[in-house]
Amino acid sequence: MAQVTRVNPTAMTVNFENLSKDLSFFTLNFGVAINGSLGPEGALQAVYNTIQRYYTIVAAGPLFSSNQQQTFAVEGAIVAAEATTLQTALQALGTVDSVDLSSTTVTRTKLAIASGSAVADETAF
Repeated sequence: MAQVTRVNPTAMTVNFENLSKDLSFFTLNFGVAINGSLGPEGALQAVYNTIQRYYTIVAAGPLFSSNQQQTFAVEGAIVAAEATTLQTALQALGTVDSVDLSSTTVTRTKLAIASGSAVADETAF
């Protein structure tokens, strides 16, 4: 019986996103707890509005690290210069609803969740 020899791809791609477009991930570190300002005129909404001036947000993770950080997935690739532009725009928000965003940092990341670093799911089974 004839066999088919597969040669392409030569190896599996292990780092990819497939949601009709390439995705990029980044984590914001606000430097302060932001969970006290979640309303429609709050600091987190100002952050979302600023991100959306540059990117389409596909997913936003929960607040973590004492409510000081949040990870996002956005459409498109983010190069270092764009991350710096986003960081500058976020820092320029200054103080919104008593939350000082002037120290906010943007860290580009890949999609990886270490089991010891996983954020607890409140609906865990």
